[in-house]
Amino acid sequence: MGKKILAKSSKYGEETLIQHTQNALQVFESLKNAYPEVVEICNEEKFYEYLFTAIFLHDFGKAAEGFQRMLKEGKPWGYRHEIISAGFISCLSYPDDVRKDIALAIITHHRDLYELQESYSTLTISGKDNYVKRLKELDGNIKYLQYMIGEVPEWSKEYLGYEIRLKQVESIEEIQDVFYFAVREYLNDYEDKKVVKNKRKLFLRGFLTACDHLSSASQEEIIKAISDMEVLFKFDKYKDTQLKAMNTKGSAVLIAPTGYGKTEASLLWSNYNQNKSKGKRVFYVLPYTASINAMYNRLKNSFGDESVALLHGKAFYFLYKEFAKSGEDYFDAVNKAKTKYDLSKKIFKPYKVLTPFQILKYFFSVTGFEQHIGEMAGGLFIVDEVHSYDPHTTALILESLKYLKEEYKAEIFIMSATLPEFLKKLFMKELNIESLIEPNKEEIKAIARHKVSVIGGDVFFNISRIIKDIKEDKKVLIVCNTVDRAQKIYNELKKYTNKSVLLHSRFVLKDRERIENSLNKVQLLVGTQAIEVSLDIDFDILYTEPAPIDALIQRFGRVNRKGIKNASPVYIFSKGSEEDKFVYKNQKVVNTTLELLSNCNILSEDLIQNLVNETYKNGYDDKDYKEFLKARESFKSVISQLYPFIENKHLKEEFYEMFDNREVVPYIFKEEYIDKVKNKEYFEAAGYMVGISQRRYISLKKQGLIENNGYDVDFVYCEYDKDLGLLIGNTYDNIFTP
Repeated sequence: MGKKILAKSSKYGEETLIQHTQNALQVFESLKNAYPEVVEICNEEKFYEYLFTAIFLHDFGKAAEGFQRMLKEGKPWGYRHEIISAGFISCLSYPDDVRKDIALAIITHHRDLYELQESYSTLTISGKDNYVKRLKELDGNIKYLQYMIGEVPEWSKEYLGYEIRLKQVESIEEIQDVFYFAVREYLNDYEDKKVVKNKRKLFLRGFLTACDHLSSASQEEIIKAISDMEVLFKFDKYKDTQLKAMNTKGSAVLIAPTGYGKTEASLLWSNYNQNKSKGKRVFYVLPYTASINAMYNRLKNSFGDESVALLHGKAFYFLYKEFAKSGEDYFDAVNKAKTKYDLSKKIFKPYKVLTPFQILKYFFSVTGFEQHIGEMAGGLFIVDEVHSYDPHTTALILESLKYLKEEYKAEIFIMSATLPEFLKKLFMKELNIESLIEPNKEEIKAIARHKVSVIGGDVFFNISRIIKDIKEDKKVLIVCNTVDRAQKIYNELKKYTNKSVLLHSRFVLKDRERIENSLNKVQLLVGTQAIEVSLDIDFDILYTEPAPIDALIQRFGRVNRKGIKNASPVYIFSKGSEEDKFVYKNQKVVNTTLELLSNCNILSEDLIQNLVNETYKNGYDDKDYKEFLKARESFKSVISQLYPFIENKHLKEEFYEMFDNREVVPYIFKEEYIDKVKNKEYFEAAGYMVGISQRRYISLKKQGLIENNGYDVDFVYCEYDKDLGLLIGNTYDNIFTP
């Protein structure tokens, strides 16, 4: 076998090529057991045999002397080991189309084809000469690779389940030039739109990358789902909806009131729809960061930290704060958070709590899309609060779920407390869902948590009655539709109690965390839509500006949350502010909501769905419907441009353009932010960031209130108060002066 050949070397130790390959094959074995459906999805009986050979060969190029010197002495090599590794498909006796796919999977397991073609193509004289030169670096270590090839019968029996053999390589002249054999043809076909989209390509690249990454992260196998969900929950008695969910095979829609055990129902459904090995991944999809964090903590407490992953735009920061709060040193906390976050992104943990955008982005060719779409094969998707998205996002969610169901055998569980009839019918028809789960009408008729009143005037017109409730020591919740409005009313009321807080989207992260952690101790909470989602709060009385019925129902849910008190009063003002039309663009829906609620008194749960259906009886208005249809067609176009082995930069840009948000740092924190960045305490620096809309950012920039000093974020010259947040209308007087 000759001298020791390394695959990896770091301050934590060395790993030989044989060790790394066997570790990757160990992950392969667990992935093969978890995803038996892939053979059928690919329509490829020998898929896992092909994947075995790809993983076995994927790092052979690391035996080049230059690569070994780089590991042992730190000297740059200047070449890609994958190019040489892929050439070892000369060991394989499969048909050329299979060998090409395996070669493409190996050569791209770190870089996409265009990047490799640009810097390392062998189709030029200099590129070919460089390739031949690098191949010769294998001469001294070829016996090591020959030894490994001789081990294939034994390793295949152990990891694949049956014996296969590869052709032995006698000399480097037998190694194929993959640029000539596979890359050139694939890129030409891609540019001529002639690539045949078989799923074998996607799964080979995706699962090879997954096995390589997990073994490099010292993981031996992917984790399986909970073996017995029913034992875990230990309910004395299941609700009717939970019994139905836990016995429903295939996709379903669940409509049930808040606090009716929908989460447990959905997880029991996922348990019933698992495969024999409990290998199917479960994706719990929620719309907002706050609700995702809350659900992550809830599932982590139930299933264990090792089984639950967190994915959203600020997940890394949230995980860092978890470790920082436990007293970890800054850099230790960052390293532990990074390890946890990196594993969350891989095919590793069985339960992922995430936003729909964490699913959508991989259809837009974001790096690693083959691995992540592969992970979703046969997946179980729980989509909660599906009513809360705008028409554009709803269309993208619908089309992505439809594609996953039809092409990758996913199953879908849609659930909501307030799902309009037109959306329910749309999702059931398009996703071919036959099972509808609803609670017994008589059972929910007895649940009446709120007494509803629409009162004349706006919040300021009614301020005296709010003050009266505060003075009577009632726990009062006020919800406004805009941040500016919430700030103004909070300023008017905070003097009447020393237990008051304001919550909205324009607080820096560290203040937002502080406020959310204090909510159970306050008597007065003034907020915006930020309080609608998954905050564990319970107030005595609600005052709210007018909004669509589904948004109001979410706000009502923060009062008499558990339903153990008599029906609690919720007041809706008949007037909002002039800015409301920018928040709720369909004011007809808001007006219909007010009209219907004016005729209500005690709001029992059986009435809520009727009110929602009546409000949305005409579905989307013309403008929203056009937006919905446009987004559907757009997604179909995106899918048509998605090809394995190639990262489409145009698609990636299109995805990131969907987000109407800019991170800025208020001027008051400028020095602290810069100090943290200089000390490389980037996550502490992130605590000073606040998000504003793109429209607001452009407006402030035109006023000269945005400064860019070459940092990752800009500084905004508006006043900031720890209790009020960013005060957009209050300009800092000493702008840009020392």
